[in-house]
Amino acid sequence: MKKLIFSFSVLVIFLLSSASYSQYGLSDAIVTGTDKGKNVTFTDPYTNNSRDVFAGLFIGTVDGNSAKFYCVDIMRTISFPDSCHKDSAVADPKIVYILNNYYPYNPHPAGEENDLNKEVAATQLAIWHYSDGVDANTITSNSIKNRTLEIISDADANGSFTEIVTTLSIEPSISPDDFFVRTLDQNGDPIGVNNIQLAISEGTLSTYSVNTSPSTGESPDVTVSGTGTGTITATAVCIIPQGVTYTCPGSQRLVIAAPAEGDKQATADWGALPVELTSFTYSVNQRNVTLSWSTSSETNNSGFDIERNISGSETWTKAGNVSGNGTVSETKNYSFTDRGLNTGQYNYRLKQIDYNGNFEYFNLGSEVNISSPDKYSLNQNYPNPFNPSTKISFSIPVSGVVSLKIYDISGKEVAELINGELTAGFHTVSFNANGLTSGIYFYRLTSGNFTKVMKMSLIK
Repeated sequence: MKKLIFSFSVLVIFLLSSASYSQYGLSDAIVTGTDKGKNVTFTDPYTNNSRDVFAGLFIGTVDGNSAKFYCVDIMRTISFPDSCHKDSAVADPKIVYILNNYYPYNPHPAGEENDLNKEVAATQLAIWHYSDGVDANTITSNSIKNRTLEIISDADANGSFTEIVTTLSIEPSISPDDFFVRTLDQNGDPIGVNNIQLAISEGTLSTYSVNTSPSTGESPDVTVSGTGTGTITATAVCIIPQGVTYTCPGSQRLVIAAPAEGDKQATADWGALPVELTSFTYSVNQRNVTLSWSTSSETNNSGFDIERNISGSETWTKAGNVSGNGTVSETKNYSFTDRGLNTGQYNYRLKQIDYNGNFEYFNLGSEVNISSPDKYSLNQNYPNPFNPSTKISFSIPVSGVVSLKIYDISGKEVAELINGELTAGFHTVSFNANGLTSGIYFYRLTSGNFTKVMKMSLIK
């Protein structure tokens, strides 16, 4: 009995694979007290009054396992112990980025404060900037204010598309009647989990309990029989990654700050899919890839995340999002351009998401090749003017020694971004001017017989 897990395009010779599932938690958190941090004074964005509060980590447990939390809600208070917090959602992408790159998950982030309590306080305030609109410039402690602004700048520059790893999922197998369970750790690496319990709302399964392999993170195939549609559920104790939020009526909303183990559940729609894709194609123009796809019908379609990975890698990165058309029965056409790619081979997939948060994947059936440029070029930095970070892009047609340096208005060298061998292709480098004053600066690229100088403006 064939299920609609794999569909074949009628317009182009691409195989479209899809799996529809949602992931949510069943875990309970108990908050027992405070950890690292400091009392900090700043302007409350809700009242415009000065406020002095503890900014830092909370300690507690998730399903009995030790855990740490930051606050993502300054409107409410918390008392200890507070035992009603439930796994509820995922934090803002920039908050997830901060949790991935700062204390406690990263115990020694770049530029950290010597005083750990100040470092943790600054991290909490940067999170409040995104969750509650706190203006970091109103912080009265200069050292904490400056560190908070650095963290916010980093998250603004790099965190827009950060997502938590799906640590428990149900995936389509090669046979259209089979599926398997995948388990990953917080970094997206395979991890073995035992005693994963399975259920289906209609039909039968060849087994109702599986283990995943520590080396692949995958279970043996499970066969579905006896139904055309239904919902598959997988329940297990597995990793809850940083970025999952916990709520309790009347109390502060919290976000888990470092991975913990807890109960999770994944579900998969088995059978008819909410979106029927009829084509998925691409075209390449230098460093830009334009993806085009069409649907013949949609049900509760919120939109599509466009994801890419470098050929040979198992890590997928969100490149952008295109809104869907809800529920329609006529053909709809979509497109998205992924710009400024480096030389290499890429895979693409669409993550179609419905209004309930359930999603399915559609894979592009061939790799996309970004070939080497045919001439040297140095592009205008972006953004420009900038504060304090900007990106500089350039291309070199042959491999060789490359120098990229920054100079002030007097001609003094203030930074060396590149000095060494680079492969032919398109390249982008970030420049952080934290230690420099406002003004005009110049950047010079030298490679082989090519030299070019361009101007940029730092405004603080």
